[in-house]
Amino acid sequence: MNLKAVKFSSLSLLVFFGLIGSAPLISASEVSYVFNARLLGGQYFFENQESELSGDAGIVFSPAVKLGDRWSIVPIINSSWRGTKSVKDLVGGGTLFQQTQDHMGSAKAVYQFSEKLQFKGGGGYHLQLLKETKDESWGKGLFDYEKPWLNFEMERTLSRDSAIRLGYDYFWIDFRNYTSLESQQRDLGRENVGAKTLDTQNHAPYLSWRSAFGFFGQTAKYDLTYYHTLRSFTDQKVVLPTGELSTDKRSDTNMIATANMTLPYFFTDRLKLLQDYRLAASVLSSNQSNYDAAKTRFNDNYYAYKEYTVGLNNSFLLGTLPWIVSGGFTYVRRAYDSRLTQNDGGDYGSEKIGVNEYYANLGVTYPVNKNFRVQALGNFGWSRSNMKYERTYQYHYETFSYLLGVIYDY
Repeated sequence: MNLKAVKFSSLSLLVFFGLIGSAPLISASEVSYVFNARLLGGQYFFENQESELSGDAGIVFSPAVKLGDRWSIVPIINSSWRGTKSVKDLVGGGTLFQQTQDHMGSAKAVYQFSEKLQFKGGGGYHLQLLKETKDESWGKGLFDYEKPWLNFEMERTLSRDSAIRLGYDYFWIDFRNYTSLESQQRDLGRENVGAKTLDTQNHAPYLSWRSAFGFFGQTAKYDLTYYHTLRSFTDQKVVLPTGELSTDKRSDTNMIATANMTLPYFFTDRLKLLQDYRLAASVLSSNQSNYDAAKTRFNDNYYAYKEYTVGLNNSFLLGTLPWIVSGGFTYVRRAYDSRLTQNDGGDYGSEKIGVNEYYANLGVTYPVNKNFRVQALGNFGWSRSNMKYERTYQYHYETFSYLLGVIYDY
């Protein structure tokens, strides 16, 4: 972790413990706890590979503290391990990882300025550990990263079901073990020459609206959110048509708009249905290009793309506790603005790369009692593309996993 991250983490901890330590002086009137733990085991299948028994485990703990009439403190601890293979886009393409760990701690202070106006502020720290190979040691992964952040938000309540939020996130991402993939003879472009070419500083304002409307005697809910992220790469220089590097640093702009809606259907006291719809659009622009040293080719505007997501999930609630039977499907389309396709040998074509991803999920949750549940899950995924060259990134794959285990909520 760099010096800035150390200072930030230390300051966050001092603020957090200072607020908690002052609780007796302010006379906390209420403390409520949220605890969730899950332990699921099963298998995953990736292409023609079948895993041994693996799984998914995690805990979430949040002791919300109400300090008088106006102040609240909400700390959160979230830790998880995923033993199934996954493809993540960390460096401009899909990279395959065998296992993943996520650890996050945060604290948020909420000030009730008036009946309809709240101010919120806080920060946190996120550590993700990624294993590309089975024999790789935890904490030594090339793409392990840490993400400290600060957040400020104002929320204005307009009615019982409607509110608008305006917020700002500042965070930086440090790939602490990453030096340079090119120096390790991985077939990436010249723009990845450097010690810390993936590290970024990010400014991310956002605006969100949530509301509700009547739906066959029930209340349907929806929310609309827009994120605008300005990303500066601290050590990645812009590549020139000659393959040399300029003195300018890479900078990206990522605009994301999302829309979510939940429709409730009440058939009987023992049969209900919740339908969740999701739409999202993402546009990434960048001043960075790519120089393919193996083909001595300059690829202008290499990282810019547009991505669209459409998803639907159905959850049937059966009984009084109830049983939950769910199933959903998500489609993701990414179209690169200028990145051209390549054949199996790496020769360039004339088409621009497009990637289609499809995800389907099935699940059954049985409530043993109010806090304890048994769950069975099945997840399917496919990725298809007109890109044939996959020496560096994964564009084509099929994956399936099934998991069975227990969940405890308090």
